[in-house]
Amino acid sequence: MKFIALVAIALTIAVTVRAVPNKICDGHTDKKTAGMPFAHPAVCNWFITCSSDGTPYVGVCPGGTFYDLKLTTCNIESQKACGSRVVA
Repeated sequence: MKFIALVAIALTIAVTVRAVPNKICDGHTDKKTAGMPFAHPAVCNWFITCSSDGTPYVGVCPGGTFYDLKLTTCNIESQKACGSRVVA
């Protein structure tokens, strides 16, 4: 049931993000940054990658991990860096 709820939330965010791809993907679509993950602005255990055409994709970190801003990957010890971002 928890998995279904997370999928529903991810799909909602993905649809929302896709509605404004030029804003969320600004600065993330050139040859060096396209496909590179960056922190989701609202959810600590999610991340975003953008294609070169500006299409955003939301990724979800595995259970118990959080997106680490310094390592640019999911990490078990990153919850302390969540700040005001929520955990889904």
